[in-house]
Order: sequence, then C-alpha cells, then structure tokens
Amino acid sequence: MSDLKPMLTVGQTVVTAGRTIGECDIHTFAGLVGDFTPIHMDDVFAHSTPYGARIAHGPLTMSAMIGMATQTGFFGDRVVGLLNLNWDFAKPVKIGDTIRARLTVEDTRATSKPGRAITRFLFDVFNQDGVSVQQGRMTVMMRMD
Repeated sequence: MSDLKPMLTVGQTVVTAGRTIGECDIHTFAGLVGDFTPIHMDDVFAHSTPYGARIAHGPLTMSAMIGMATQTGFFGDRVVGLLNLNWDFAKPVKIGDTIRARLTVEDTRATSKPGRAITRFLFDVFNQDGVSVQQGRMTVMMRMD
C-alpha cells in the first residue's frame, strides 16, 4: 500500500537542479532518434549559422527537463500517463549550457475515478544566464492515493 499523496496545489512551484548539456548528450540523442541534422552534428556547418556553434536538439532539452522535473518529487510513482505536451522552443541550447526549469502546478482537478487527478504543469526552461530558452505545458494523469 502506498503512502497517501495529497493533491498538488495550483501555484506550487519548484526549480529543478541544473544539467549541463554536453556533446555526448547530443550524439546519444541523435543516435536514439535518428536526427543527424548538421546544426547538431557538424561543427563547421554550425559555425556558419546565426548560432555560431552546434546546438542541442529542442526535444533533447525538453526531455532532459522533464527528467529533471521527475527528480523533484512532483511526479514519481504517482504518474499514470502523459496526456498532452505543448512546447515552445525560444532560444538555442549550446554545448556547455547549464539548464534548469521552473515548474509550476498550473491546474489540477480530480477525475470521476476516485484517487485520480488531471494536472497541468507549466515549465520555464532557462540557461545559466537566466535566459528563458523553452516554455511548455505538460498534462498528466496522476494517482492521488
């Protein structure tokens, strides 16, 4: 039997630990998803772009921040399933950038099934300079018992 887990409250906020994105992260992600686009993989090409360097895949950063958010204790074993993601990619994340996310409970409501809730989280992902690089919303079904 699991411990009773209270419903999260709207406005509740936590900031994740930081995570530095390295070259190995980009290579691993590219191999996993098959995206070997030059902006991620080709240093010479990337230097000719407005970014001036290789950048991380947008979904790599998003996935890393969802993973970091999981470590805050907001999710854990109470997540039943992912219902929706809506994400904006505002700025590039370069090799060596340290990112973290401010995670806020935007909305939560009980479902018709006892012990379940639909909860929407707002993510603001920012780099070591405090610049917002991604924003998103994630909606999950959660066990609340």
